[in-house]
Amino acid sequence: MASKTKKTEYIREKKRTTSGKKRKAAVRTNGTTKSSKELFKD
Repeated sequence: MASKTKKTEYIREKKRTTSGKKRKAAVRTNGTTKSSKELFKD
């Protein structure tokens, strides 16, 4: 059985690698430029 410290370190490592994944994927897909609707309030 792994020690509590090892478990915690593993959890934190996993958290760091997965944090922001959805946001980053959305940015890759849609870009960060605002739509013309947002820019010009049509």
